[in-house]
Amino acid sequence: MKRIQRGPVRGISFKLQEDERERKDQYVPEVSALNVADSETGTLEVDQETKDLLKSLGFDSLSVNVVNVTQQQVAERPKRFGDRLPRS
Repeated sequence: MKRIQRGPVRGISFKLQEDERERKDQYVPEVSALNVADSETGTLEVDQETKDLLKSLGFDSLSVNVVNVTQQQVAERPKRFGDRLPRS
């Protein structure tokens, strides 16, 4: 089943793969991410783009706190054998 979760698998019926895909599509979380009743401040912390999206979907009545998005620094990957400079 774990292989099916990653994507299509050869040798397994399309019906079984389709059933697994449909099960994922029908998933409903127990607690909504938009439920602010349990949060300390009673507001959602979102970026400006998400606030605009919520407004366009009709959720502009939700109280949101706009926060600035900071970029995460990507760690440089370790050098591999093929990455070395040629010797002179």
